[in-house]
Amino acid sequence: MLRSLVALVLLLVALVTQAYSGTIVVELTGTVDGGMVSLVERSLRILQPGELLVLRIDSYGGYLSSADRIAELLVNSQVDCAAYVPPGCKAVSAAAMIALACGRIYMGPGSVIGAAKPQPEDPKVVNYVASRFRALARRVFNNETIEDIVTRFVTEALTLTDSEAEAYGLARRAGSLEEVLRDLGAPRPRAYVSKDYWEQLISVVSDPLVYSIALSVGFFLILAEIFTTGFQGYAIAGALLIAIALYGMSLIPPNLLVITLLLSGVVLILVEVANPGFQGFGIAGLVLLAIGLYSGLRDRPVPVSEPSVIVALAGLASLGAIFGVVVAKASQAIRMRRPSTREKLVGAVGIAKTDVGPTTPGVVYVLGEDWTAYSVGDTIRAGSKVVVKDVKGLILLVEETKT
Repeated sequence: MLRSLVALVLLLVALVTQAYSGTIVVELTGTVDGGMVSLVERSLRILQPGELLVLRIDSYGGYLSSADRIAELLVNSQVDCAAYVPPGCKAVSAAAMIALACGRIYMGPGSVIGAAKPQPEDPKVVNYVASRFRALARRVFNNETIEDIVTRFVTEALTLTDSEAEAYGLARRAGSLEEVLRDLGAPRPRAYVSKDYWEQLISVVSDPLVYSIALSVGFFLILAEIFTTGFQGYAIAGALLIAIALYGMSLIPPNLLVITLLLSGVVLILVEVANPGFQGFGIAGLVLLAIGLYSGLRDRPVPVSEPSVIVALAGLASLGAIFGVVVAKASQAIRMRRPSTREKLVGAVGIAKTDVGPTTPGVVYVLGEDWTAYSVGDTIRAGSKVVVKDVKGLILLVEETKT
């Protein structure tokens, strides 16, 4: 009885001292860019009320706009957040701003933080970033010394080691993630979140070199479509590249990119259905639809209930049926043997534009084009109807017809 009572008391003490119901650990490594913004957004959607968010940071920094956006997300979401810079790692430049936005910073042995001076150095940008760092520090620490230190991160590119940061009261030292969680009274992580394939793709298109090339190529593809006879699909590819470039430049929201992907996929599938033949439009359309649906649905978590599961399954079944029909149509189009030029011409009816003799060539108009032709019988007068009897290279053999 006494043992049971002691065990119960210990359990109650553990529950009381455990400040959080769960822990999510997010791996922030590499460049601070659009992909990292998307990663933090997804992590905040995964986080449940009462859970702790831990950002494990190892980054040389990146783009100011991305760091600004992440800091804004962390501050406005009002979640309990802690930054952890593992042993030997770094949170410098834009990554230092993210660490400050978390409020509580833990650093492992040999780690560093700071060096946030913008490059190229523009006084207006430097002043903005310095005030941003001060505001984030004041929100948590309300300590003039720490505010001065983080300002020097920006104005002087000051960098602190783990022991120096602890001495100033900016961070606490922790040799492992377990030490961080124990100090915060948080349970073992229920999930580790890192970049998925979509976020890695966003990181690629967020690179200035990549989106500059995409914008230029997209523009020239649209021009090529304008000056090329017939629909070639260049405009669709060009519009997609321009949309991707604008998204990489943070000029359009993710929803607009998703809509562009879906519309492009639908247009390509309709082109393939209307003009059967292996031109790749159908397959490309399916790929774009799949990417658009994935990128759209991944950002919209919904509560799971029995009716919603039934509706979701029914929707997926309908979508699968539609895809099946389209794939079957595309497969049929792939198997179709396109008629050769000779097969198209033999039997076609046209008009003689000049006299056409058996030994003297003339010009006939057949299937929308002018052709050099010889008569297989008597001389055919200009203006007469002709029918193609044979094709020798680029020469037509024709005879006069009354039909």
